[in-house]
Amino acid sequence: MNPREESWQRLVEAARRAPPAGDESAPFGFSARVAALAFDRDRPQAVFGRMAFGAAGVACLFALVAVGVNYTAITGAFEEDSAVAFGDDPVAEVVNLGS
Repeated sequence: MNPREESWQRLVEAARRAPPAGDESAPFGFSARVAALAFDRDRPQAVFGRMAFGAAGVACLFALVAVGVNYTAITGAFEEDSAVAFGDDPVAEVVNLGS
């Protein structure tokens, strides 16, 4: 027998002697406890979640202000006769010819 076959046989014998796997399911009521902890308002994670939603609201407000301040530049970019869009830009001219 070559060394690879011997090591394989030892591994197979060790696997046969291994104890059977037990029940690996979650204990009774585990999902209810996890859900109760997730919705508990007095935990620090809930405070962090409220702060995260507040920060997202502030970020949305900043985005709306940025769009409002730059509204004329945004609408000017989509005008057909804009000098910036179709001036001396060869890529814009090629794209315009294709459409």
